[in-house]
Amino acid sequence: MTINAMSERQSSLTEQINKRVQETSATIPVLGITISEDRWLIPMSNISEILPVPKITPVFLTQPWFLGVINVRGNVYGLCDLSHYLDNTSTCISAKTRVFLTIPRLGVSYAMLAGSVLGIRNLMEFVPQSDHEDKRPVVAGIYKDRQDRLWRMLNLPALLQLESFQRAGS
Repeated sequence: MTINAMSERQSSLTEQINKRVQETSATIPVLGITISEDRWLIPMSNISEILPVPKITPVFLTQPWFLGVINVRGNVYGLCDLSHYLDNTSTCISAKTRVFLTIPRLGVSYAMLAGSVLGIRNLMEFVPQSDHEDKRPVVAGIYKDRQDRLWRMLNLPALLQLESFQRAGS
């Protein structure tokens, strides 16, 4: 194979890879939620279920953001108030408040409290913002929607690995 042929082949492969990456990112479903006053996105691949807030059984001597445990069809989940954990502001539980469950593949059965669910979107609807200032490890990126509103991408695997999150006990 000549150098020109190798170069052309490499260019062709690069084009194919770029096309696949664009196609893949175009089909990433994300869940839009509110945490405090902010809009957040979570890849649907990290969520097993979304449900209304069930009965919460408090667990004493835990961090204020750890609300207790919930029972979902015989499975017990620790419940985190994301607003309180991230912004030190408790979520006011209302008819709009929802709980989403993490997928077992993340290694921990956890439930997260969201102020409200804004719907399932396609990541392609958002424009990544490279100049964002939010450097928290749980923020995988910042995006803008067509209405020029900012959305943060929640990095659930990173959140579940944080030592401060793993130590829910006081």
